Amino acid sequence: MADNNLKVELERIVNDLGKVDGVEGGLIVDCNGDILSQRILQDIDISLFGPMANVITSSSKRLINSSNQGKIQRVLVESKNGKALFLDLGEVHFIVLMKNHANVGLIMVSSKRAAEKIIELTKDLKVVIEADEIPVTPQKIVSKVVKEEPLELVEEMVEHEKIKLEAEITKVSKPEFNPELISEEQPSISEPEELEAKEELFEITEQESVQVSEIKEKIEDSIKAEKTIPVIKPPIAFPEIKKVIEIPESVEERSDLILDIYESIFRAMSIGASKIMGVAPARGLTQKFLPLEECKMLLDGVKVKSNSTIDFNKIRENVAEIPVEERESMFTNDFTKIINVITENYGKVMGYGAFRGMVRPEFRIITDSYGPVMHKLGITEKIHPEMAALFE
Repeated sequence: MADNNLKVELERIVNDLGKVDGVEGGLIVDCNGDILSQRILQDIDISLFGPMANVITSSSKRLINSSNQGKIQRVLVESKNGKALFLDLGEVHFIVLMKNHANVGLIMVSSKRAAEKIIELTKDLKVVIEADEIPVTPQKIVSKVVKEEPLELVEEMVEHEKIKLEAEITKVSKPEFNPELISEEQPSISEPEELEAKEELFEITEQESVQVSEIKEKIEDSIKAEKTIPVIKPPIAFPEIKKVIEIPESVEERSDLILDIYESIFRAMSIGASKIMGVAPARGLTQKFLPLEECKMLLDGVKVKSNSTIDFNKIRENVAEIPVEERESMFTNDFTKIINVITENYGKVMGYGAFRGMVRPEFRIITDSYGPVMHKLGITEKIHPEMAALFE
């Protein structure tokens, strides 16, 4: 279906639902938080609904999974002046706003019918995200695959181990097989050279068959734990930071230090936001609220990368064009402004308490490494009050 036709069909669904008594509006947003269709009767900021939908449904999923209550169907949020219904439809989120006097049961039935149509229309929807290289270790690659494609991974890994065992039977001396390696190293996808020119199948001994079974059970146990325990993993690693206790005397070295400090702060904020709302919504929200016009020199051509971090390589290119003697004051003023804007909007979507909880480990590292010099440079005093508490 062409994009225009998709938009028309989604608008028709939202408009039809809006005719149900008690419904104040509806929105359909993709996994990036971008609005595909909306009909809202109130004068409200709808830009936050995309990220909020992801936060609410993902956190609810973790809670339900941890309590073994099955697959989540919908989330109903009630307030003094109305209600909001959130439905996770795979490729998109569907949000329905309703008045307090609304017949919730009737609206849920109508929303379910609308959701079925939306799922059918968006089943082939692909959200394009520009691919930046995100360095990951083999362990992280395995962890990601286990989480997203557990069944396929089990079959692939167990089959791979069977092939290895079959090949080892033909050898005079077999090295000791260690099943622990399956959870510590990334599985190779290449077949052993000994099997390339052979079609003969080898029988596996009873002992080796037991080993394969143990491997499979171990992987399946890991997958069960992944499903039942709400594990939050940051999409990017926080780098090691060398401790700095003295401020350099050189103006250029001092400005470089300030730039390093702010880069660490922004990376920590990106990790925290991604933990709560997911990488794509965090990226979209951060990009949306970057004060590009107010900080033109620093943010000229700067974008938020697909792993949700601000492109500091581009910022450093922009800094090279700024006179050395002007950098320090510009950094303090502009970066403070950027942090304040982003923090305010993160707070609206996630709540300051939740956000502080997610970034606390990274901010502790920053404090241990840069704490004394940050105070001397005036960074701590000027940062957003909700974030300043993390540096105490």
